[in-house]
Amino acid sequence: MRLIDLSLFEPIFEPLSGLTVGIVDGIGNMGDQLLYLAARQLCKEFNIEHFTVNALAEDPIPKCDKLLLFGGGNIGFPPAAAIRIKAFESGIPCWLLPQSVIRQEDLKCEKMFFRESVSRDIIGGGEIAPDLALGFNFPEPKMNKSGSEIFLRRNGGSVHHHVRVQLKVDPAMFCHTPEDYWNLTDGFKEIKTDRLHLAICSLAMKTKTTLLPINYHKNIAMFKEWLEPIGCLWKDFVFSDSISENLGKRFIK
Repeated sequence: MRLIDLSLFEPIFEPLSGLTVGIVDGIGNMGDQLLYLAARQLCKEFNIEHFTVNALAEDPIPKCDKLLLFGGGNIGFPPAAAIRIKAFESGIPCWLLPQSVIRQEDLKCEKMFFRESVSRDIIGGGEIAPDLALGFNFPEPKMNKSGSEIFLRRNGGSVHHHVRVQLKVDPAMFCHTPEDYWNLTDGFKEIKTDRLHLAICSLAMKTKTTLLPINYHKNIAMFKEWLEPIGCLWKDFVFSDSISENLGKRFIK
């Protein structure tokens, strides 16, 4: 099942129908890996011939009609920018899959898509399109769910600095595949998280889902643009000391 209608992805993929594209993956966590899977799944849906490009390892990059550059939330992130630079140097027209912007970056793209208007406005151009994970065809959720959990990132994106890092349960630390993400969320009746793609998996599994803020606009902008209309909740979350002490005890050895 998809969280939003396939037609919302037509502006990205329909013009590529009948072409051969190279899909350039980035470096990231399980949420990013979900985007890479979704890109391939959507290419198949729109009858686009595609192959994987390792931009840093392949010299020259194999010829194709377009390069599709990985989506996510990494515009302005140096390791991701290095991959994009190699793609630009190939001379093959590059399309940027839906992104969020951390800071300005020189994007030599033929076409650019952004997941929300805040990021588009920072760059000063491009089109709004959904995060590709919203078009991923997820498996059907389980019927039996129980309990609730709070999942918080441990990296620099967190705004929950008053929660001791050893008490934070970050699925990026113990999930190894995108399937781990949706299986994790499928077991609960309710989840609160500041991990965007965990929240998307949770919504797909029909789990009550509350998205929490991080230290830049990505989560709140995605919530307003795409997630609130499909049933996600939002909270500017502040933990009490008692909640913090109990957080994640089942995951701490």
